[in-house]
Amino acid sequence: MDRIRYPLWAVSPLKSSFGCGLLCRPIRPISSHCSTQTRATRPGPDICNYTCRASRLLPPFLLAFSSSPHQLRAHPRVPLSLPAFLLPSPPHHLLLLPAPSPAAMSIFEYNGSAVVAMVGKNCFAIASDRRLGVNLQTVATDFQRIFKIHDKLYVGLAGLATDVQTLYQRLVFRHKLYQLREERDMKPQTFASLVSAVLYEKRFGPYFCMPVIAGLGDDDVPFICTMDAIGAKELAKDFVVSGTASESLYGACESMYKPNMCDLSPDLARRGNTENGEFFQEPEELFETISQALLSSVDRDCLSGWGGYVVLVTPTEVQERTLKGRMD
Repeated sequence: MDRIRYPLWAVSPLKSSFGCGLLCRPIRPISSHCSTQTRATRPGPDICNYTCRASRLLPPFLLAFSSSPHQLRAHPRVPLSLPAFLLPSPPHHLLLLPAPSPAAMSIFEYNGSAVVAMVGKNCFAIASDRRLGVNLQTVATDFQRIFKIHDKLYVGLAGLATDVQTLYQRLVFRHKLYQLREERDMKPQTFASLVSAVLYEKRFGPYFCMPVIAGLGDDDVPFICTMDAIGAKELAKDFVVSGTASESLYGACESMYKPNMCDLSPDLARRGNTENGEFFQEPEELFETISQALLSSVDRDCLSGWGGYVVLVTPTEVQERTLKGRMD
């Protein structure tokens, strides 16, 4: 008959004198659970050698034996999360149960953001939320994500707040160098290529930002695009979105967007103001559409919101407006 080595040691839920809540004591040997088993199924020296070696390698309070079936497991009060090299390979009838790992979080969602750009006839609008948070905790409600490059070119940066400010400063620096060398402002298409190159340059340690670029090009034709963290561009002729609320923004913009929204509809013409007998043409329809799309989208995203900021750019003027939204 095989000789079984014992005693084994396991956790006891007794309160120790030094206040850790764990006290080790001997438990019943394996042979007492196997008195009615045949010799072929009785645990042999391989099981006992394994458990004894494991008990020598590990702190005693990490080991416990279940009565049936014979499994090596962690005590419920002690999570088992150990390097694999500390344990020998267990036999097929021994099972090690690791502790569950917490869910991973994307760094792009750390501060929360929502940015959208939309085009009209010879104009465009770009909007963002104003919340700065740390996961679910709100830190500020006036954070800026839309930045002016020149009068007809704006960029919105969604993503990690520190990288947003760093990337904006670097883009302004590069644009000023271009102005000094070329003595003119950069076109939106050229600026989009510049942003893409700056991001791709850091592809092995990228800026955690997803830019949205909007501007008026030659003949006041609107241009919008977005890109990922390493500069892969996505061009569009209607709208682009970015940030943690991008899924909600896509749905809202697809249902609300109409082409050529700067044209005055009959309803807007009837209630429009007049100056010298002519209608005072403001792209109110475009502003209303992008504002409603932004506010309805951030209400469905817990990481963005707390109001909004909208910039409307036409060939002759720039309008900046602040939206009031839900503050919860």
